[in-house]
Amino acid sequence: MIVFDGFGWRFGGSATWALRHVALRIDRGEFVAVAGASGSGKSTLALAMCGLLIGRHAGDVEGSASVDGRDVAATPLHELSESIGLVQQNPELQFATVTVADEIAFGLENRCRPADEIRRRCAETMDLLSISHLADRTLTTLSGGEQQRVAVATIVAAQPQAIVLDEPTASLDPAASRDVFGMLADLCRRTGLTVVIIEHKLTQLLSHRPRLIALSDGRVVHDARADATTATPSVVWGPSKTDVPIVRAVTHSGQPLVELSDVTVELAGKPVLQSARLTLRPGEVTAVLGPNGGGKSTLLHCMMGLVEPTSGRISVCGMERPSLSASRLARDVALVFQNADHQLVADSVEREVTFACRTFGLLDASAERRADELVRRATLSDRTADHPFRLSWGQKRRLNLISVLLHRPRLLLLDEPFAGQDWQNALFVLELVKAAVDGWTESSVDSCDRSGAGACVMVTHDPRVVARACSRVLFVCQGRIVLDAPLPDAFDRLREMGHDAYVPDTYR
Repeated sequence: MIVFDGFGWRFGGSATWALRHVALRIDRGEFVAVAGASGSGKSTLALAMCGLLIGRHAGDVEGSASVDGRDVAATPLHELSESIGLVQQNPELQFATVTVADEIAFGLENRCRPADEIRRRCAETMDLLSISHLADRTLTTLSGGEQQRVAVATIVAAQPQAIVLDEPTASLDPAASRDVFGMLADLCRRTGLTVVIIEHKLTQLLSHRPRLIALSDGRVVHDARADATTATPSVVWGPSKTDVPIVRAVTHSGQPLVELSDVTVELAGKPVLQSARLTLRPGEVTAVLGPNGGGKSTLLHCMMGLVEPTSGRISVCGMERPSLSASRLARDVALVFQNADHQLVADSVEREVTFACRTFGLLDASAERRADELVRRATLSDRTADHPFRLSWGQKRRLNLISVLLHRPRLLLLDEPFAGQDWQNALFVLELVKAAVDGWTESSVDSCDRSGAGACVMVTHDPRVVARACSRVLFVCQGRIVLDAPLPDAFDRLREMGHDAYVPDTYR
């Protein structure tokens, strides 16, 4: 179905090859997982498979790539799309309509399918992905995880012979991720669909015994069945029980950094956060778990001042909201959005890193030294002159993080910071969290003193991180904080509530 013969690609203006000497043959009906470090070439490989690279991006090519026996460089895109479809990392990049139902029907309408067939396929696909209740929703009102499900549905509905998914579960909660992997594996078995999944979250995926292909620096370094990969490097497999540092600090007394009292938020007349109560003290690392669309991002946006509460009281870093603007809070509070593209504002990586510091008038020689060190630790040193939108999704996420942390804020609000990260880069993120919670004193990434311990609230779907890096868990569902408990009690409570997917294997 898909053949790469000595394939290589170098983007225009780049000195390094994104892919080099790739030789792969993926047969019809195979279920394939592609793994590797952030920036290793996984997304470039996906673009090449789907005919979205050669002739559509400036660059140099070597070797060849073919799909269904047709050379991707010589086949018109509309013809190639009948055989293979791509679900991109950022769902918003492929949306073309307004509502969920229209978006799923869009590709079928462009293929001039009969109206009855379009309605039937759309209904079947929405039912398959458990999104029938979203049919009339406007795409911009969906959570990141809901948008990702819709993006998968738009491709599945067209029934191509092969489908490539670039981290389709990056923003999905654990239960939804398990369901999507199961659905794709079942589709592959029942219909003969060729499925290629680019993924960092391998724990649930490997139970379906995919063929596992690993990339490193644009080359294939591993290719075997999942049950024959015991020697695969940890960057592919993820962490063992012992290689995750404990980040959580001791909770300090004194003035809370965050206080929410009966906070309710309504959007378009519907409650998305209801009677939320929360007190967060210095030294706490709090995980926010829960299903997609449950109100987790809204909770963070309230603290940052981006969403006004309908009722209730909010105090952040001793400052009452809503009397203070988000721009004033940004000096002490750092928010990393769920969508990496939503906070890229500069025309180069270098200027993006220092943007906040320059805006606050804090860019001195010391800050510039810290910027250089953070860029190096984020493995972006060779990309400083590039436009941020040329980075991979995982690289963008790390850029988001270091750009809002350079001036050493005290409170971190991180919305899925580990999406698109291999494990080594996830450890880097955790080190930054530790530095902030410790008060930026004598840390491995920043030697400058800042008095006063900080705190972190992170929305995450990785229970392994929660187990080793967090001191407290909030579970948000249908707009309500239904659980607020310390570890490890929180995992016991989650099991009792029937949410085993949010509990790491070592606690089950």
